[in-house]
Amino acid sequence: MNNYFETSKKYKGFHYSVLSHEALDYLHKRTLEIFTQIKEIFDANGIKYMICGGTLLGASTTGSFIPWDDDFDMCVFEEDYERAINLLIEKMSDDIIVQYKKVEPRYFHGWVKVRDKNSKVEPATQNYANNGVWCDIYKLAKLKKKDIPYKIAKEHLAYLKRRLGAHDITKSEYKKRVKQNCLYGRLFKAKISSLFSSKNSIKYIIWSASKIVLDESWVLPLSKTVFEEIEVTTFAKPECYLTEHYGNDYKTLPPEEKRRVGINSVQIFSGGGTQV
Repeated sequence: MNNYFETSKKYKGFHYSVLSHEALDYLHKRTLEIFTQIKEIFDANGIKYMICGGTLLGASTTGSFIPWDDDFDMCVFEEDYERAINLLIEKMSDDIIVQYKKVEPRYFHGWVKVRDKNSKVEPATQNYANNGVWCDIYKLAKLKKKDIPYKIAKEHLAYLKRRLGAHDITKSEYKKRVKQNCLYGRLFKAKISSLFSSKNSIKYIIWSASKIVLDESWVLPLSKTVFEEIEVTTFAKPECYLTEHYGNDYKTLPPEEKRRVGINSVQIFSGGGTQV
């Protein structure tokens, strides 16, 4: 395995055994229902999407959700992103919310989450009114290789500023994290480096927490795969993306002790608020 399973502990703080079978069953069934709606809307309106992350890992290994997956991952080209989100706001069913800054004034994630209104996961993001099970929709952006370090450092700083503005972290915590990550120094060095670099090859980056960089040839033309018996769209070379994200042996699922999730319970409101 590559370093993913260690670094992901920062935001996947629990072993998946903390979730009951009922919780995982609900989570997988409901996020698949949400995705199915998203897919229908995107297909009908010419929005190109790609499944990615743990969802693509599941499609490429088991053909379904990996047993410990706690969300659904997909991305959309940056140039289509705003239209895609506006379509979802207009057309998704009433029991689903498209969560972003205009809906949640203290929203600080750099991508949109499409959430179930009839559930709540724990630990919940206290700033958010909506914390149901979710699908992540990331931006897939095209940029020159020489600009990637600067763009990543800039987004890291912007993320901390959003959390500070949302009162999710204190000013002292903000300063501590900026210093720990040498963000201003990284920004300056990366900007100078990009000005004098000749690395003009085109790359794509997924603006997720992991910020995976893809070669242009890995992305287009898009290909088809099957997930939970549904034909879905993904990258031209999903194996290259998965190797970059999870390591050369991504087809060998990680041992039990490394199967981690970011939540530890699911409360279902439509069933009387039962926690599972």
